Amino acid sequence: MRNMQLGLVAMVCLLTCAPALATGFDLTAGPSVTASERTTAAIFASVFGEQPDDNRTHFEPIGTLGWIDSRDTRKDDLDHAVFVAAGGVRILAANHWFVSEQLAATSTRTDALSSRFEFMTSVGWQHGRFIVMLRHISNAHLIGGGKNLGETMLLAGVRF
Repeated sequence: MRNMQLGLVAMVCLLTCAPALATGFDLTAGPSVTASERTTAAIFASVFGEQPDDNRTHFEPIGTLGWIDSRDTRKDDLDHAVFVAAGGVRILAANHWFVSEQLAATSTRTDALSSRFEFMTSVGWQHGRFIVMLRHISNAHLIGGGKNLGETMLLAGVRF
């Protein structure tokens, strides 16, 4: 319960500070699935840098806070909610497609996210206030031990 309260406080701070720190903000949510096909809910809030109106591909910094709910399972250790804080870069193309890579820190370990540091890769499309993306979080077996099932999610949401 304490981790959830801290995560909510961090998300409120991000929502409050986003307009001052960046020119863009999005809120996305959707289902997340592990390699063992167990689904749960995920929600993310991101802030990102300037987006010039020159219709060219460009790089922008991005910061993200997120939460992945726990799962009740007897086989895998997935019964912990995980808070994620990440930062990295996003490449936005002129046709509204984007790809981003971020280094993420996690609040706890599970069989899906088996270390405190993970890679968070996203590919998606945005236009106007709408955004949709496919996101994968994993440590690529480079850090830590355990099963490392990873989290793959389909997220949709709104941009401000």
